[in-house]
Amino acid sequence: MTLAPIASAERIRGVDIARGVALLGILFVNARFFFAPMGFALEPSTALDGSERTGADTAAWAFVETFCSFKFISLFSMLFGFGLAMQAARAHAQGASPWPAGLRRLGILALVGILHWSLVWYGDILMLYAFLGVIALAATRLPQKTLGWVIVGVAGLVALIALAGAALAAVGLTMLAAEPAPAELAASDLAQRGFDAMMAAQFDPYNPIWIEAERAAFAEGPASDAFVFRCVLYAYGFVAALFSYGWQSLFMMLCGVYAFKAGFFTAEGSAARRQIALPAILVGLPLSICAVAPTLVFGFDSVPARAAYLALVSLGAMALPIGYAAIIVEWGPKLPAFIATPLERTGRMSFTVYLAESLVCV
Repeated sequence: MTLAPIASAERIRGVDIARGVALLGILFVNARFFFAPMGFALEPSTALDGSERTGADTAAWAFVETFCSFKFISLFSMLFGFGLAMQAARAHAQGASPWPAGLRRLGILALVGILHWSLVWYGDILMLYAFLGVIALAATRLPQKTLGWVIVGVAGLVALIALAGAALAAVGLTMLAAEPAPAELAASDLAQRGFDAMMAAQFDPYNPIWIEAERAAFAEGPASDAFVFRCVLYAYGFVAALFSYGWQSLFMMLCGVYAFKAGFFTAEGSAARRQIALPAILVGLPLSICAVAPTLVFGFDSVPARAAYLALVSLGAMALPIGYAAIIVEWGPKLPAFIATPLERTGRMSFTVYLAESLVCV
């Protein structure tokens, strides 16, 4: 099997545009993690000295959480699975196995992922994609109907994890609220750095000692402190992926494989895209709005609002990205060239652009 770039005439332009839009949406979500400690980025009620939150911050948070969080990474995952299925089909068409080239590509992806999270930024997804890509590549050999049932099963698991996570979070937040207010920290406590600060914070990234030490490590160094924080924060994220959003990514990758088998992104799939776009939006958007609205109404400290967010944001992200994909692939190529062409070129170089986002922002 000869490996070579796909000719421009063979590319599906709408898919490239969708991939470019997904990368932009991912940057909208990742921005706060690039420019603030993780505890500050994850917890809307947290404050930093000199960083008082305003109404504009709340509006930005609501926009990103409603339309972007989990949605664009899910869209990107779907297109990743679609790409793997296309590569596998090309290999089979040439009478070759997709595994040698596929595993080599996924292995390189994992290696670059290690370099990415250890040397640049802890929020890497490349290693996760490399592992899940093996499952998606295996799924390319399943009959379309069997794959459909597998997707239904994974979707049920994602929903179960979302609901269980929301219930556990509600219990944890209620217990936390019942505890006495923490004592005022001394300046010497906030001055701790590196691994010593992690231990003093009991490895709690929401602890002010941790937040200040993380800020200092990435803003001032030394490089050893920054490396320690990247490793520990990546480990936290990887564990979270195993028990939450990793399953969401797998679900969307399998949807991408199914989309290839069903011809969803081809010219012949236009009617299917038009039929599915509106229902997917009508399911996913209300769920996403209901995930965010209670927090805006009752405040960031409301336990029921936080539980609703955790339950519904993941459920909305199972439907809304499918609507995004249908709309962008169908109508993206019809956009004015000054919009469509940069997005298309970005989508063609998604690996490079993803790493460039990290390098520029860091």
